Amino acid sequence: MKEEITDLSSTPYFPVEWIQTQPRKVEEILSELSIEEQAKCVLSLPPALQIKLLVLCEDAVEVTQSIPAEEIYNLVKEVGKDDSMLVLSIVSADQLQYMFDLEWWQGDKFQPDRAMEWLELLDQCDDPQTLEWFVSEDFDQKVMLLQSSIKVFKQDEMTDSYEGVEGLEHYSPDGVYDIFFKVKETKVLQKIFHLLAEKDLPILHSLLEAVIWYPLTITVEKSYQWRLSRTAAKGIPDFEEAIGVYSSLNPESLKQEVPTLDNFPGGRFRFSPQYPLAQASPSLFFSQCLQNLGPGDRLDTIRWELVCLANKVLVADKCDPSHQETRQKAMRKVLGYVNIGLELGASGDPQKGPGLLHQLWMQSLFQVGFEQLKQIRSKASLFLKENGAYIENFISSGDKEKLGALVLPFPQVAEKGEEGTPVLWRDLESLDDIRVINKFLDRWAFYIRLAKQSLGLDEKTLQSKWGGFAFPDTGKLELLTLFTTAFARHTLFKTLSCEPLPASAAKSFLDIVFLPGIFRDEGRVCDKDKLSSFEQALLDTPMAWTELDRELLRELLMQCVANLEEQFGQLDFSKPLQWQFTQGLLIA
Repeated sequence: MKEEITDLSSTPYFPVEWIQTQPRKVEEILSELSIEEQAKCVLSLPPALQIKLLVLCEDAVEVTQSIPAEEIYNLVKEVGKDDSMLVLSIVSADQLQYMFDLEWWQGDKFQPDRAMEWLELLDQCDDPQTLEWFVSEDFDQKVMLLQSSIKVFKQDEMTDSYEGVEGLEHYSPDGVYDIFFKVKETKVLQKIFHLLAEKDLPILHSLLEAVIWYPLTITVEKSYQWRLSRTAAKGIPDFEEAIGVYSSLNPESLKQEVPTLDNFPGGRFRFSPQYPLAQASPSLFFSQCLQNLGPGDRLDTIRWELVCLANKVLVADKCDPSHQETRQKAMRKVLGYVNIGLELGASGDPQKGPGLLHQLWMQSLFQVGFEQLKQIRSKASLFLKENGAYIENFISSGDKEKLGALVLPFPQVAEKGEEGTPVLWRDLESLDDIRVINKFLDRWAFYIRLAKQSLGLDEKTLQSKWGGFAFPDTGKLELLTLFTTAFARHTLFKTLSCEPLPASAAKSFLDIVFLPGIFRDEGRVCDKDKLSSFEQALLDTPMAWTELDRELLRELLMQCVANLEEQFGQLDFSKPLQWQFTQGLLIA
């Protein structure tokens, strides 16, 4: 059966709205389903609804523990730890270990404060798996945790020094070992020691002996190596392997068979995490191709590949995998680069895309996409190297930021937000982004040629600023202001120059350039004939005009007109003009 990207209107067995409007009905339906079917229902929903549905599952423990650890961790991060108590109460020891491996470490550094926060959180849950985790494998990890939290002594000749315990809270689980807490919150550890003493006293004694005798540095190193082993099995590589995701595509990799579900840790039902595609915009070429992927397991393996790719990006970029915003950004980056690679490989043809998805690893598509970004960065870097000092004289702050974002290790584009809000930057995600950036760089290459060859703006003139000007009073030149001033001088004097205008001349230009209005309150409109005359004068300059040059000139002329009409179109020219409150003309 053809798989669909998550449909939020219904599950395979009931409408989603029933979870809130008819919970008893949903409960009855779930009770008649198998564990696998219940888990599929949970996986078909976004995190907030996954929690609500698990509450209604009679077999919530088995259902939760059948879901991939990656999906459970994403659920907890999306919903928040405080609202995930139910899930944290019923996860398996393996699922819990996966969370600990991501939460307790930053790079190769153990984070004891985070570890204690998690133990305290789990202590608030009903019957959590914490105790089960304490008697499971990886003895060194437990010792490392305890060494960061307690000091242990006992009454014998070798371990009765009791140094550095002044002011520390004391506890003894058995009358043999004396435990002194280095942390303020001791309740959760005391509870664990008490339960361990009841359930498996030898394990408790082994842990406390290890706290006494194990060298701290060696213990942390061994714990880190065990952690690397576990995370590698979950598709989270070390840095040396992860950084390879940014290498150039090896043509031999195109011959490799795509992975099967056997290559991934899907558990008893071979489920795949659903969250990777939750961030894929339906408008992406990649998303459209996924809808036509056809029957089979390929959609599930693609989800797993995206998880592994995002893990590589997190490691290679040296990001903290416990921060949900960082995790989401990494996944968006992966989806964007894969989309660019797929769109390029399929030449934008949605009929070819699904075939490529069946043939190629996601990493190959990611690398093809990243290669486009490297070309962008190289083009932008060369442009700035050759022209940076010159355009510094008149580039706007917004365009300067855009250029700077293109020479970052991972080029970024500005996301359009609401007016007045800070600019949001994001990773590139489509060939349209590539085209927009190339057009931006081509536009600035044109501006430089226009400024030098048609407007006579050499670097010496720009730096001298014609001896100074009164307005704009910031003293900052911008291309649009220079261009509009050249328009004014051509209209008045039939010359192509950006030299600042006397206020009287600027006023005369405004009187001439605007067509007379019929109504007093009507906004003025620029005279197209004056604009056409200026355009032709520019085209007559010896600049070897191309069709693209002509197109970019028309764009600049339209910007010039729009700015003139916005800044001056509503002003009353019978009154003195307050030039300090306008933008667009250089006033001497």
